[in-house]
Amino acid sequence: MLLSLQQVIEERLKTEGAGNVKSDRFAELAGRLMASGVLWRDYSRPESELYDDAAQCEQLLREYFSTIGFVLTHDADATIFRLYPPGEGGDGDEDGVKRLKARLSRDFVAAAIALRFLYTEALTGKRELINEVLVISLEELSQSVVSLLAHQLPSSVADRLSLLRDLRKHRIVRFNDGEGAGGMEMLLSVLRPVMSYVSDEALEDALALAAQAVAGRAKRGQSAETRTDAPEVPAEESR
Repeated sequence: MLLSLQQVIEERLKTEGAGNVKSDRFAELAGRLMASGVLWRDYSRPESELYDDAAQCEQLLREYFSTIGFVLTHDADATIFRLYPPGEGGDGDEDGVKRLKARLSRDFVAAAIALRFLYTEALTGKRELINEVLVISLEELSQSVVSLLAHQLPSSVADRLSLLRDLRKHRIVRFNDGEGAGGMEMLLSVLRPVMSYVSDEALEDALALAAQAVAGRAKRGQSAETRTDAPEVPAEESR
């Protein structure tokens, strides 16, 4: 007799981890990951409990999501699960997913890459890191986005705040939503999960492309200046 999917899940859960995760909890875990795309153990007490249960049935969750083309990744060092929708290219490998294959806005990608760069600087001692948290101002982030990627964050406070909330949703930053939120002087706490969200390869590729773009613009500018400064040839001489 063929078993239903529900029956298969219930049977598998009996042997997953310590066998403590029940089918209703599994459904809650799957629903939470589908809704938010992330479970980070250090984010809150409720999320810590969700993370621990997800770790108990990680393999089953991976198989469950893979049937619809989603990829579940687990950074055990950072104690974080991330769920990615089917990405462009169709290879479905975890390394590819970590290269920001999800369809995100240019502002989000630029900000995430700049935050990864700044956090890496903190890990190498160039910035102060306290309890795995880097505190910067939005102005510092904006300057980094411009200098590293030749991109500018949204000009309006409302759009910047929307971007920051997206970054917070992905457990990349923390900040207070109080008065002054979205202003350039506001403070952001850059979190450890940014290291797994933006891979080394993604960071290197983005910086290399930005450098090429800057070099190309400089070369075009020099060519235009050369043409402008070139002396005009008198009509008699040109003949």
